Amino acid sequence: MTLKSKSPAIIIASIAFLFFILQVLIRVDTYYLSDPLVKMIQTVSLWNQNWSTEGILYPARDLDPLFQLSPLNEGFVFLNNDRLIGQYPIAFTSLYSLFGFLPFSVLPYFNFIFLLLFINLLFKNSIQISTIIIVSLGTVVFPLLVDFSENGLFIILAGYGYSFLFKAFLSDKKNDWILGNLFLGLSLWFRLEGILFFFAIQATIGFIQIFIKKESIIQNFHPVRYSIFILFLIAFLLWNTFSYSHPLGTRHLTNFDHNGRTITDQIKIFFSMVFTYPRPDGWSFGFFLHSPIFLYAIAKLRKKQILDHLNLLFHLLSAVIFIIIAGISSPNDGITLTGRYLVVTIFPLSFILNEQMEKLKTKKWILYSIYTWMLLCSFVVILIFYFSSSELRKLRKELSKFNSPLIVTTNELISGGFGLELVDKKVICVRRDNLLDYFSENLKKNMPNEFTILTVEKETNYNKDERRLFTSILTKSEQSGYDCSTEERTARILGRKCIQLKQK
Repeated sequence: MTLKSKSPAIIIASIAFLFFILQVLIRVDTYYLSDPLVKMIQTVSLWNQNWSTEGILYPARDLDPLFQLSPLNEGFVFLNNDRLIGQYPIAFTSLYSLFGFLPFSVLPYFNFIFLLLFINLLFKNSIQISTIIIVSLGTVVFPLLVDFSENGLFIILAGYGYSFLFKAFLSDKKNDWILGNLFLGLSLWFRLEGILFFFAIQATIGFIQIFIKKESIIQNFHPVRYSIFILFLIAFLLWNTFSYSHPLGTRHLTNFDHNGRTITDQIKIFFSMVFTYPRPDGWSFGFFLHSPIFLYAIAKLRKKQILDHLNLLFHLLSAVIFIIIAGISSPNDGITLTGRYLVVTIFPLSFILNEQMEKLKTKKWILYSIYTWMLLCSFVVILIFYFSSSELRKLRKELSKFNSPLIVTTNELISGGFGLELVDKKVICVRRDNLLDYFSENLKKNMPNEFTILTVEKETNYNKDERRLFTSILTKSEQSGYDCSTEERTARILGRKCIQLKQK
């Protein structure tokens, strides 16, 4: 084997190794907060309960029978059929729960496998190595695979689905239609975007074949093109209806609240996902802001080039249609890394970039400037992971100093800081004033011997309401028969230990 034939394998292995090293430096085995925390607790709960229920293990349920004081992010969990369940897909958590014989902390490190599969998929579709490198390192794909999530599985399934449907578009082979339907049918069990992506691809195929190639409409409705995906979709809708009383399942129940959202709000969400949009807590990090090279490649396309090469039209329309329908239907913009909702467009856009790469190389200073920006963006996101992981470990170290059979917190950051201990440890979060009476009522019913109330140690203009809430919890606890005079402090956390007063 020549050096030339070895080089792609060496480069692919090097990217995967770099990714793994970054995961080790970030310590993804301890990086459990917000989304990854809920996903992992869902997974651990399935394993520990022998898959008998997907309800999240909640040791403090006796103090919170209505699940109003969950220590987890309120937007990520909800009460359904007398279960506290997470919003993340049962297909993902069930699959990973099968690895319960391993330490759960190692599961995020499996993501380098998905990066390898992603690179291999691009390589098998004749994407040149220079394109593969920048797409792997300089797009939203790289940071999306860092922590524990369903993104890796979804990206691979959607990628293979797109690849096979593209082949089916070119060759009309039955096996390609079947495999494309199969992979995209599986993908929708991990993210709802799988449905939108299939629709975008089929709409593209229909448009080209009916309006460009002038083929029969009847031919485009051949069952082999849709039937397998439709079966997966029907099964998905029936499962969700039976399990959660809504056909679109947990993600819809927790994310889609159209009340009060205007057209202007949806436009803001669209721009935030596609590029960026200013918000009170900072600017969003949209898809094309992170990876402007795709816009540059599209800008260099010419009408004659597109019409003479229908494969380019296929990729362009698939990406544009998906971006539009995802943008107008998305319930939110994904907070910071907003480009993640458009991650599947990586595949059609990579084909376009690959086709245009030689043309782009004629102006190297522009190309290399874009490369630098993309890699810098990925570096910044990785730095955010690193520093947030470091701060989380410091917080967890401080929380370990509060030894109490029950912890009561005033915000989800502190309660979530206990990480996977929440599976065994009694922690509740009284996050709002309107939960005080509910907390007091259940405290009187159970009367634990002692508990500790935690809040942020430093009072600022931003947390004055939280400190008032802390004082109110203390008052309610003392009125319920507790002495809460013992104060405990760390650098960031203020605590009060409450001990039940002996009855005379």
